[in-house]
Amino acid sequence: MSTKSLRTLTREEVAKWIIIDSKVYDVTRFKDLHPGGAAVFLEEETSGQDVTEAFYGLHLHEVLLRPQYQRLQIGLIEGEEPQLHGNLTGEVSKVPYAEPSWLSEGYHSAYFKESHRQLQKATRILVDEIVYPDAQAREQDGKRPSQSVFDRMAEVNLHAMRMGPGKHLQGLSLMNGIVTPEETTATKTEDGKHWIVNGHKKWITNGM
Repeated sequence: MSTKSLRTLTREEVAKWIIIDSKVYDVTRFKDLHPGGAAVFLEEETSGQDVTEAFYGLHLHEVLLRPQYQRLQIGLIEGEEPQLHGNLTGEVSKVPYAEPSWLSEGYHSAYFKESHRQLQKATRILVDEIVYPDAQAREQDGKRPSQSVFDRMAEVNLHAMRMGPGKHLQGLSLMNGIVTPEETTATKTEDGKHWIVNGHKKWITNGM
């Protein structure tokens, strides 16, 4: 086997790394900042080893998604694929009782239909892709939310969905047309001079 592209490593160097779900992390500089202390990385079953089970026994998957920890990843184990994932964008959690019952698979509600599920999913995708990442970044730097977040919410008229019926909604498409706040029928009176309008309006508070 050619060694031209291979890097020679010492056992001491490898001991500075850990493996979590087939991903290799260099914790050389991080170990002294670890809330649990540096000693945890010095144990024989930790240094240079696969610590997936130990990690997930004490941490949430979302920890690895934070920028300051993503930077610690230096590679992948050859021939392996990550097996563990956090919640996928827009997906409903499978954790028991983590979601409202009407979103649970196999559950039927007389009060929620497919249009409600479409709205819920569209809103969650918006939060997962736009709102949440910016919120995490602003938590770190202490700055105000990015204007781009407000602009994206305004594009789908998310703010307008918090308001009741009125002229301010005329001509607006809510959440790209997923939400239609009114369903009516109109028939003319026998004399043909007037319209009789029947139907109802449903306003979904906050679009949640």
